[in-house]
Amino acid sequence: MVLARVCRVALRGYATKAAKVDIAALKRLRQLNPVSMSRAKEALISSENDVERALTWLERDALAAGAQKAAKVKDRVAAEGAVAVYVNDAQTAATMVELGCETDFVARNATFVELASRIARVGAAFAGSSDSVVANIGVDALAARALGAHSVSDAVTEAIGRLGENVVLRRVATAGGPGVVVGAYVHGGSGAAGRIGALVALHSDGENSTLTQLARQLAQHVVGFAPRYATHAEWERAGGSGDTSAVLESQVFVFGGGTVGEVLQKASQATGAPVHVAGFIRFVRGEGVVKPARPSFADEVRQQLA
Repeated sequence: MVLARVCRVALRGYATKAAKVDIAALKRLRQLNPVSMSRAKEALISSENDVERALTWLERDALAAGAQKAAKVKDRVAAEGAVAVYVNDAQTAATMVELGCETDFVARNATFVELASRIARVGAAFAGSSDSVVANIGVDALAARALGAHSVSDAVTEAIGRLGENVVLRRVATAGGPGVVVGAYVHGGSGAAGRIGALVALHSDGENSTLTQLARQLAQHVVGFAPRYATHAEWERAGGSGDTSAVLESQVFVFGGGTVGEVLQKASQATGAPVHVAGFIRFVRGEGVVKPARPSFADEVRQQLA
């Protein structure tokens, strides 16, 4: 009996010593990954106070939690979210993505907005890879790309665990190619993410460096005026007749100087070569998503009581 009691006391003492968290390591870990105090302690205990191992533990734990949450919320409609854009420094390649979520509250969350922006940056690798200057890219192709230590798909899954909502990479578009200058713009948000976005690609064999501002201004114009066709020729091929208000080159340029077609003619004279819109694309957050009918208050009460 005495021996058994001594063993139990010794084991408790060993467990307490083994489970002791190093305060300096705890502070450092939470600086690198601002998780809750209890989660940080659990990670350090599991990693014997090794900060690098604890970071890996937290990443795996977050991914597992995200996967578990994703399985529960996968059928929820993600009609809110953000449209994010990225343009490289040379303005020769651009990406636009729509990342969906369930509520406007999460859509404005800094973690969500940052994720959308990071995914857009990764997508720039696809610019110019299609036969079209402006092209839609398969979501699965981008989801498989690396984002930090994980894939884009894993980053989305982890975000589901952190944010508690269904998060979906809905669509991706790129712009880029030889002799092309691209511009991008988003409206209704902050920084490089918002509710509506557009990419515009200008092509010219002249001095393209003078077209960078015009490309961005045209992207802003496309966001505001929502044209469907770049040129009259494109409009006619689609069977258009009568009103040409949906044709970009017929619209009065939002920044002045006449119609978009007239502004492009002036740009052609300035660059010494023809300038034309090689393509554009516009995203609206939640576009095409069918939102479920909101239940009445009585129905909500019945669901809770069921």
